[in-house]
Amino acid sequence: MLRISRSDSAGVTVLLLEGKLLAPWLDELEHAIAAADSKNAVQLDLSALNFADPSGALLLATLERRGIALRAVPPLVAGLMAAALSESRCA
Repeated sequence: MLRISRSDSAGVTVLLLEGKLLAPWLDELEHAIAAADSKNAVQLDLSALNFADPSGALLLATLERRGIALRAVPPLVAGLMAAALSESRCA
């Protein structure tokens, strides 16, 4: 299960992700990012994210490359992101 909470302040929209980022919820995350005010910078707070499957990890890495800041990335999630990027380069 994934829970996304939004907070806005001082030109920044922070989306707090809680739980697990799995393939069935990727569209929900992308929708939440798209729904953020275009005048605000978007940041993802991953402090409460405890797992991401390969597609979720790859999405996070892709979002970071697109300029979305990732805050408080747990070591497990960072490792999963690195593995997903590595696999995508080999494919």
